[in-house]
Amino acid sequence: MKRHGNAYKQRGSFIVESVWLWPVLVMLTLGVIQMGFLYNAKATMNNATFQAAREGSIKHADKGAMEKRLAYAMAPLYIKKSKDIVELASKRVYLQALMSVPLAKIGKIDIISPSKEIYRKFEKTQYYLDNKGRERRIKQMPNDNLNVRSASENFVKMASGSVKINIQDANLLKIRGYWCYEMIVPFVNYVIYKTYSALPGKKNPHWSACRALSVVNDSYYLPVSSTSVVRMQTPIRW
Repeated sequence: MKRHGNAYKQRGSFIVESVWLWPVLVMLTLGVIQMGFLYNAKATMNNATFQAAREGSIKHADKGAMEKRLAYAMAPLYIKKSKDIVELASKRVYLQALMSVPLAKIGKIDIISPSKEIYRKFEKTQYYLDNKGRERRIKQMPNDNLNVRSASENFVKMASGSVKINIQDANLLKIRGYWCYEMIVPFVNYVIYKTYSALPGKKNPHWSACRALSVVNDSYYLPVSSTSVVRMQTPIRW
C-alpha cells in the first residue's frame, strides 16, 4: 500500500507540474512563431527599402516614387496566394493609400542624404529636353561625368555641425524606410507590443504611427526599419 501511495503522489505531482508547464510551453511556441514572422517582415523590409532607393536613383530622388515602390515591395507580406496577381495588385493599391493617412501612415521614406543643405551647396542651373524635345532650364545637382569632375571638398553647414563633402559623395542617395508590421499571433502579439511600449529610452521614429494604427484597427503593430545607400543615376531635384 505504501508503494501504491507513493505512486499516486507522484502522479498527482506530475499533473500539477503539467498544469503550470503547458501554458509556458504554449507561449514559448507562439513566441517563436511570431518572431519568425517578424524576421520575415524585416527581410522583406530590407529588400523593399533597397528597391525604393533604386527607384529614387532613376527618378531624381522623388520621395513619392520611392514610397510607392516601398508599398509595392511590401505587398507580398499581405497576400495569401503567392501567384494571385489580382490580389497582389489590389494590396499594392491599398498599402499605397495607407501610406498617405495623416498621423497613422503604415510606412514612409526619409531621405538622410543628401540633405537640403548639401543640395543647395551643389545645385546648378542646367538644361534638359522635355517630352516634346524643347530645351528647358531647371535647378538640380549635377550627376553627369562625375569621374572627371573636381573631387575637392566643400564645407557644408548642417544642424549637427559643418561637414566636408564633394560632388561625388553628394550623389550618394541614403534613405531609411519605416513600416508598421501587424503581429498576428494571438497572446504574444499583445505581450510584445506592451513590452516594447514600456521600454525606456528613445524608440523607433515611426512608433507613434504604429501606435495610432494599433488603436484605430484594434490590433498590434510594431515598427520595422531599414537603411539603403545607392548612387544616383539621375540629377537630384529638390
